[in-house]
Amino acid sequence: MPPGRPTLGYGRREMAKPTLPAVGERLGDRYEVRGKLAAGGMGAVFDGFDHATGEEVALKLLHPELAGDAEMERRFKREGSVLMALDHPSVVRVRDVGTDAAGRAYLVMERLRGETLHALIGRSGGLALDVVTPIALGVAGALEAAHAHGVLHGDVKPANVFLDDRAEGEAAVRLVDFGTSKVHGLDRLTRTGEVIGTPTYMAPELLTGEGELDARLDVYALGVVLYEALAGEPPFTERNPGRLLYQIALGQRVPLETLRQDLPPALVALLGQAMAPKPAQRLASAATLAAGWRAAT
Repeated sequence: MPPGRPTLGYGRREMAKPTLPAVGERLGDRYEVRGKLAAGGMGAVFDGFDHATGEEVALKLLHPELAGDAEMERRFKREGSVLMALDHPSVVRVRDVGTDAAGRAYLVMERLRGETLHALIGRSGGLALDVVTPIALGVAGALEAAHAHGVLHGDVKPANVFLDDRAEGEAAVRLVDFGTSKVHGLDRLTRTGEVIGTPTYMAPELLTGEGELDARLDVYALGVVLYEALAGEPPFTERNPGRLLYQIALGQRVPLETLRQDLPPALVALLGQAMAPKPAQRLASAATLAAGWRAAT
């Protein structure tokens, strides 16, 4: 072998990591990239166009820096398979899953128009009860469908609730980002020694690693989301991470009735049950929360 020639092992060359696509590029010779929409912990979402059907789509790609991370690639691909298996109007629909010639894994999703619940709360503060009701019922329905398939979302938060402005009521609600989901009984929501998710919305048992993880962790998160939608702020606002975890573990939240005195007491009590720090005292399912919400409102 000529001297000075760089090698890795016996004749192997280092493979360059894929990069995010440029505007105008096509994935799989079919999906044209038309601009970046958003970025999250695992990937970036682009505006796209399906040249086979003539429809607008959203294209989600794994971040290039995560390429080669077997665990993250597994989670990304599983998100696609999970969403393709779920058939519910409030779960974002995935139309295709693939890998292009450059080695970039991608998901092709329905193109939504509107904003996240996080953006709406940031702009409007606490929302009227009649605005929050279809959100509560839509997300609860989406979670019940996921749980029926043995899937726990694991990262329910306002930023993962999208409100499509082309529809009304529950039909406008989409639960997105199943990238940290758990297939019940098969794998965990966390890597060893690492918390994946947003602590403010995470059930105590998910933060401590104690006890069985089941549908009640998503019920807890939905309770926190609905509290924030009504109050305009989350129930736990401590900035110090250690004290925040302590508050969550003990359920030391600001009472919702002190922030929204106009709410039905039965609804306030229902959200208190959804956010109970001990799973045994918590609402057992998203369907139970939805039924209680309808009865209280």
